[in-house]
Amino acid sequence: EITTIEALGEGGLHAVQRAWLEEQVPQCGYCQSGQLMAAAALLHYNTQPTDAEIDQAMSNICRCGTYPRIRKAIRRAAELQTQEA
Repeated sequence: EITTIEALGEGGLHAVQRAWLEEQVPQCGYCQSGQLMAAAALLHYNTQPTDAEIDQAMSNICRCGTYPRIRKAIRRAAELQTQEA
């Protein structure tokens, strides 16, 4: 089974998408689909990743260098998922 970016937020925004917007991660948009999908996959298997685990899982290159905001958004998405559970 393959999940695409279009299916990530069916019925509303996924926690990762909401966190991405809250933390103002996107700049140019070039890498966003890949970053969002990698973050969603990480949080599916690890609900409370460390910064080292985030760095290891996020293998997409961000040419704008928003890595600190990406890490912050993933931590925020983990919080949102915990609140929704």
